[in-house]
Amino acid sequence: MGVVIPAELLHARSRAERAKTDESPAPKVDPAMERAFSRARARLDEFLELARIPPPHLRGFALKVGIKEEPEVVEYFWINDFIQSGDSFEGKINNRPLLVKHVRAGQAYEFQRADVVDWTYIDSEMRRIHGNFTACVLLHRKPPDLAVELRQKFGLDCEI
Repeated sequence: MGVVIPAELLHARSRAERAKTDESPAPKVDPAMERAFSRARARLDEFLELARIPPPHLRGFALKVGIKEEPEVVEYFWINDFIQSGDSFEGKINNRPLLVKHVRAGQAYEFQRADVVDWTYIDSEMRRIHGNFTACVLLHRKPPDLAVELRQKFGLDCEI
C-alpha cells in the first residue's frame, strides 16, 4: 500500500481545507510546490531502481500524479502497486477523490513518466519516509513547532 500523509498531519477538516492539502490540487502556480515536483523528478530514476527489486526493509512504494478533470481542475493522487513498462506505468489510485469525479480509490490507472510529480517509500529499519517532497512543502506552511513535531513523527526529511 502506498503512503498517504494522514489528515491528522495536515489537520484537514472541510472540503475547502482538504483542497489545500496533499489530497487535492495545489494552486495553479505554486513555486514551492514546483520546486518539490522538480526535486522528485530529478531523483525519479533512483526511486524506480529501488522499487524494481526493493530490499525487504523498504515498502510502501508509490508515485504521485496529477489527474485532470477539466483544464482548471487537477487533483493529485498517490498510485501504489505500480508496474513500469518503459515510460508507461499502471497502478492503483490510493486516495479518495475530492474534486475529480472520473476516478475512484482502488481503480487501476495508466499514466506516463511525465505525469509523475512525486514519489515516496518507507524505510522500516530507519523508521523514515523517503521522498514525499510535496508533503514537506505543506508542512513548511504549518506553525514551526507543529511542522517539526510532524516531521519527526512521520520520519520525513524535509529540505525545501
